[in-house]
Amino acid sequence: MACAAPMGQREAVTRANRSLSTFCAKEACGPTKLIKAQRMKDRWLVDYENGARFYGVMVDRGGNTQVSVWDKNPNPTRP
Repeated sequence: MACAAPMGQREAVTRANRSLSTFCAKEACGPTKLIKAQRMKDRWLVDYENGARFYGVMVDRGGNTQVSVWDKNPNPTRP
């Protein structure tokens, strides 16, 4: 039985794009921009942003994804 090749950056970003698109179809994220993709042991972390939030998509070696969201300004000043 042959082993599968490790996932490369291009495949991780493709999977992350699909996952974020599915997430944003429900959450109305607005336009996002890819910031970076970095390998973390046997997974990839793909980062995106828009005007108000950061989005991180973790892609494991099996192709499963998990989206996390952070506000850029979690404590806005109140008038």
